[in-house]
Amino acid sequence: MKNLPLILNIILFALVGHLYYLNSQKSGGSAPQAILPPTSQTGGARIAYVNADTLDAKYEWLKEQKTAIEQRLANAEKSLAGKEEALMKDAAALQQKFQEGNMTQAEAEKQQAVLMQRGQKLEEEKMRLSKSLSEDQKKAFDDLYANVEAKLKTLSSQIGYDYILSYSRGGQILMANDSLDITKQVLELLNAKDK
Repeated sequence: MKNLPLILNIILFALVGHLYYLNSQKSGGSAPQAILPPTSQTGGARIAYVNADTLDAKYEWLKEQKTAIEQRLANAEKSLAGKEEALMKDAAALQQKFQEGNMTQAEAEKQQAVLMQRGQKLEEEKMRLSKSLSEDQKKAFDDLYANVEAKLKTLSSQIGYDYILSYSRGGQILMANDSLDITKQVLELLNAKDK
């Protein structure tokens, strides 16, 4: 999730060309109220930006996705921690039995092999869960891209800009004029479509 502002930059940049195309293909029918560019920009290319950090913090669909992934991660960590703890207890009990002389060397080696096999299975489960969580994050980013793209396509008649850039502090755009910030309007449109 730390790469979210970069991913949002890429998504919104990719949508710019698509929005321009859709706006140029728009027919002369009546459209919903548009987010109009400032009058100082009406002569040239109409450019605005969306604050990626604000979108990350306030886009309801994205917050739900992040919460679901974080919950799954927490559940996986709890499950694995419980299994590791049980394995450690069993290993300690085996060692204590052996030291007290309650089992032979052969029995101890057999039990140790079983514990090692359990440890190996636990490591494999950790790797599977890690891979699965990575795939879930990738899917969430893919869904985010598809979701934002689909909604901006739907909203293209309401967005009166040729280019919509993504801005985040410390990103590639070092300064942005606040009059070009349409984050609030885009968030309202995106979140309204979710409800």
